Amino acid sequence: MKNFALTSVSLAILLSVCASFQSRAQTGGFHDKSPVQTIFDSSSEFINEIAADAKVNPGTSIPKDLLCRAEFILAVPSIETVSGRNDFQGTGLFGCFHEGSGNLAPPIFFRVTNIETFNENGGGLIILVTDRKGVKSILGDQLQMNPQNTSGGGTGTKADTNNLKSFIAYARPLGGVIKAYDASGSTLVYDSGDTFSAYQQDLDPIDIMLFGIDVPPALRGFKTALETWRGACK
Repeated sequence: MKNFALTSVSLAILLSVCASFQSRAQTGGFHDKSPVQTIFDSSSEFINEIAADAKVNPGTSIPKDLLCRAEFILAVPSIETVSGRNDFQGTGLFGCFHEGSGNLAPPIFFRVTNIETFNENGGGLIILVTDRKGVKSILGDQLQMNPQNTSGGGTGTKADTNNLKSFIAYARPLGGVIKAYDASGSTLVYDSGDTFSAYQQDLDPIDIMLFGIDVPPALRGFKTALETWRGACK
């Protein structure tokens, strides 16, 4: 009788533990975010913070006309030192605006690698692609940024936005304001692995421009953040 009672108690405990595991699995694996979800959340928050800064102080923000001209916007929320090396890198989300309609294509993941210098306290990068030449060059697997195709952008309403390069870079140091950044020497690399994890299918950068692909619910907040930041661009 005691053995039967003990077995019943043990079974009840086991069922309770299994139910707990199942509940946690259904809500995201013990509440730990996947790397893809972390990048998405951080990128969206990064864009929202920059947009909020622009409303408070337009004089230290990315010029609105330059922002509206951008056909691609890369948000890399965190730049970190590469272990065992002296350079930096970070992964973020690339948003592409269709020419003509201005509609945002499904965002995909890109890495910026071989960054020679960056604020030692951390921060993130914004890279704008402002012309068709830049758009075509970004559709491959990787792109070397150099003085011929890349420049830092000015800030404020009086900034000169003419005669700029294809890629315009800005840095936002942790706790600081956005400013021009020289991204020459770094490399843009398409992150096919994280993009596959988000969409559960193999995608090339050109796929997002040519085909109708549904945006996963987890990435829709980034789309909203970019559209809100750009506002009423025509």
